[in-house]
Amino acid sequence: MGRVLETLLRADLVICDELGFAPLDGTGSQLLFRFVAAAYERRSLGLASHWPFNEGGRFLPDHATTVSMLDRLLHHPAVVVTEGESFRMRE
Repeated sequence: MGRVLETLLRADLVICDELGFAPLDGTGSQLLFRFVAAAYERRSLGLASHWPFNEGGRFLPDHATTVSMLDRLLHHPAVVVTEGESFRMRE
């Protein structure tokens, strides 16, 4: 896992799209947390999700992991919240 993380974090910016599209199990949550923690203050992360921050528990099963991850993600971010109809649904 360490080699995979180091490979991913060679990029200056890593974008994760559709975060929360499907619920993560305990292993998936821990892997996501390890990735966020490894990137914390080292690399830029871009995350896109349909869920607001306060509903992270819907797809991350462990409360402590969710809080710890959000603590790192929200330390000094640029947050862009969008609303409105999906561009895909218009077509």
